[in-house]
Amino acid sequence: MRPKHQLSLILCLILIGSLFGSQANGFIYREFTIHEILDGSTNIVFGKIKSIDTKRLNAIIEVEEDLKGEKLDEIKFNVATGWYVRGSSPQKMMKLLKVDMPLILFYQETHTIEGLGYFDGTWFRTRTGNPEGWWIFTHLCPYMPRTFNGTTLEFRQVVRAIVAGEKWVAAPENAVKVLVLTGNSTESMPANSPVPVPTNTVSYEYNAIRAVREAGEKPLVYESTQDRSLPGLDEVDVLWLGHGEIAYRGYLLNEETEQTIKGFVENGGIVIVSGQDSDRERPFETGWLVGSLKGAERKPTQDFEVTEQGKKLFAEPNPVESGQLYIDDAWTDWDGDFEVLATTNDGKDLVVGVRKHGKGMYIITSLRNDKRSTAKGNKKLMENILYYAAHQSQ
Repeated sequence: MRPKHQLSLILCLILIGSLFGSQANGFIYREFTIHEILDGSTNIVFGKIKSIDTKRLNAIIEVEEDLKGEKLDEIKFNVATGWYVRGSSPQKMMKLLKVDMPLILFYQETHTIEGLGYFDGTWFRTRTGNPEGWWIFTHLCPYMPRTFNGTTLEFRQVVRAIVAGEKWVAAPENAVKVLVLTGNSTESMPANSPVPVPTNTVSYEYNAIRAVREAGEKPLVYESTQDRSLPGLDEVDVLWLGHGEIAYRGYLLNEETEQTIKGFVENGGIVIVSGQDSDRERPFETGWLVGSLKGAERKPTQDFEVTEQGKKLFAEPNPVESGQLYIDDAWTDWDGDFEVLATTNDGKDLVVGVRKHGKGMYIITSLRNDKRSTAKGNKKLMENILYYAAHQSQ
């Protein structure tokens, strides 16, 4: 299955938060991957519109299949309850519904049911206290088509494949596959969601990374993992070791993972290392790296100098100048096989450096991506680094 439209497996900017309470007066934005939605759903419903009542503003959904939970016969959908907010109203929703139209509904059943629905490029929110009673429509999600706007039947194929355990679903043949180790140590975003997820794997850094969809003519596709054993690494082109995932209040990788990373690079993989947390009592360890490099505790800075070799990286596709980055604990005392692209502390500390090994390479950075503000400030250079890595991958 190869959809004609460009797929992204990211459910972006879902409208969430305290939206159903009387105090709610705005939207909170939170980004989820398809895997988070599926993992958090007790039920994944494939159905179709059985009937529509245009006077009462409601519809009956015939449930054809439930991929995870106990199957209902039908869902009674009360559209009249919807909010009148920008881009959404009950009347607008009713105009979109058609008899026999297929749809998908993801929901989790706890003390209440929160659901997220999809049909042919349209996303909507729904909820109920009783699955056999009326489900209320709350609002359309106008930002969601940025990430998936294909047909319902195409999306069903994607969902089936992911539930079956397939990875990199619908990735174009020429896509650069980026696996990001994240969610263990970095400051993460709020976990509340329309479909609650058991773990919160999305960091501000990861959001900034996966917003980069292409590097020239090469599409970029992403998966995240909290598993430091890095399963499935042989399918990956680029491994991004997220902020604080190597070292955060102590060293976090075991010897087996170290060897896995070295073998990945030896065989042509590219490893991008984000900044880590180093303490004088607990300096960085570098068993994952082929070569000599030390971690050192430093005060945060935004000042750096680009070397002659690094001018292209700091110019394409975004110009990045000193004072625009957030840099923290540094890498220092590198060996002579490193290509130094930028330094700080009078040339003593590495901001960005490249070390080749076997068929692949390491790209080492001292970026501070621990908060929304710092990740946002470093986003342009992260895009440049991904652009550079994509054009180095085989």
